[in-house]
Amino acid sequence: MRNDLEHKLYVGFRGAVIRVAPWFASGMSRRGESGARANADRLGKTERSVHHFIVRKMAQVKIPITADAIADELQMPIHQVQEIIAKLERLKTFLYRSDRKAVDWAYPLAIENTGFRMTASSGEQFFAA
Repeated sequence: MRNDLEHKLYVGFRGAVIRVAPWFASGMSRRGESGARANADRLGKTERSVHHFIVRKMAQVKIPITADAIADELQMPIHQVQEIIAKLERLKTFLYRSDRKAVDWAYPLAIENTGFRMTASSGEQFFAA
């Protein structure tokens, strides 16, 4: 199968929209991918399990998830959950708390309308992060 789509990257600068040269855009893409991979490599087993729990729970309840709820369900100390959430948020790849209290964005899904919908294999629809 042939893909005829042309991927273009644009950047805003002083009120103008400028197209980024393809050779430069591909370099930016590779750096972004390697940064995401490096962040993923910084996570331990417990941190990954907390992230996966948050994503599964958000998909079920469709509301932001608090550290207290995570600690209760995973039977973990609240301070440990808070540290893990802070680390995941610091890495700027895995989650975000818009009110600094409850997680409302956990890659790959978001509670708020991002304008991008995704459909799970179960048929449920979510907003993509």
